[in-house]
Amino acid sequence: MISRRCKVKIYFRGVDISEYVESFTYSDNIDFTDDISLTLSDKDRFWSNKFFPETGDVLTAEIQVINWNKTYDNRSIKLGSFEIDSINYSVTKLTLNAVAVPIFSNIRDEKNYKTWENVKLSVIAGDIAKKAGLSLVFESNINPDYDKSEQSGEADLAYLEKLCKAEGLAVKISGKQLVIFDEAKYDTFEPIVTLEAGKSYFYGYPSFKRNAKNIYSGCEIKYFDSKTDKTYTGIFNAPNMKGVNKILKLQEKFNSESDTIDYNRKAKARLREQNKKEWTASVKLKGDIIYFAGTNVMLKGFYKFDGKYNISTCSHSISRSGYIVSLDLRKCLEEY
Repeated sequence: MISRRCKVKIYFRGVDISEYVESFTYSDNIDFTDDISLTLSDKDRFWSNKFFPETGDVLTAEIQVINWNKTYDNRSIKLGSFEIDSINYSVTKLTLNAVAVPIFSNIRDEKNYKTWENVKLSVIAGDIAKKAGLSLVFESNINPDYDKSEQSGEADLAYLEKLCKAEGLAVKISGKQLVIFDEAKYDTFEPIVTLEAGKSYFYGYPSFKRNAKNIYSGCEIKYFDSKTDKTYTGIFNAPNMKGVNKILKLQEKFNSESDTIDYNRKAKARLREQNKKEWTASVKLKGDIIYFAGTNVMLKGFYKFDGKYNISTCSHSISRSGYIVSLDLRKCLEEY
């Protein structure tokens, strides 16, 4: 087979700076902002002179693999653009960290006060995305109504994440987009690959964990509305929870009087958020651009830990030592 290799393509101020890259890491998270870090060689003082970067400068990144799994297996993936948020320089090396979120948008830091009335979640998300200079991608059939939604001294992103988590939705920023999606739907997707003990190219042995401490068999949400003098209740019981007989009991205001019919859905979302990390794993593999947060993999040959897992965090690391992917996984909850 012709020599297998991988490349990182980095562009800065319209210039291809790939030849200076000594190491590169791309971190992709299911419910957080994508980011990259890279170390650049500066033996000829290219960076310390006229091309020294500034905070907020934009980098674009791409990973290429050539003859990767077989001859002529040539593929690439564009990772999007990232804004530099920290710079470290040490004579012959420059280290940069950059994030997908516009760093001067204040979406993560500035505390704001705003009230929305008679509004859908997608409209609130659209307002926050527009304010941050992002486009909104709303990948969910769940789009609840709110009689009133009050942001009180919270950062825009934190406030939106709070609303979405209550509905079983995830939020991330990637490629200048604010993406909202249904995690439960992602768990139903087919796995992109089977990772089998003794056959797949692991670095070291995968680590596994089962957390049984805060796992519940069902959820009950109650809310007393003084305006109507009624108590509203939502109940959801998880299937196949043998040996578990604990109910998660919560008091939570409903979004809208028109949304009370979906109170059971809120109970389901809260239970899923609590139980989704019962079974987790961490693995390191030969790198490949097929791995991204939100996709599923099948683990085989690990006995009790076999099954379909969702990638919650994926880190692509490329250096002179090679290309390694590190995955943090949680077992899919396909039944709810």
